[in-house]
Amino acid sequence: MIGYVLQHSLSSGKPVSIIYEAKDGILSQRRVTVRRMDENTALVWCHYKRAVRTLKIANILSAEKQKEYA
Repeated sequence: MIGYVLQHSLSSGKPVSIIYEAKDGILSQRRVTVRRMDENTALVWCHYKRAVRTLKIANILSAEKQKEYA
């Protein structure tokens, strides 16, 4: 499921919400747009940090599409 949501962001250019566990165990909620992906990592634009980040896909605990409003 997480892979599907990340792939959707990559193909559509739309942001997704994720919960990420950093290597020190700290959890964070982020709004990201996926720029590139391989089997282990995702290169994302983090809207909170306003910067490019490389995230380990295994550390993404949840991912969901952003709701669209009319």
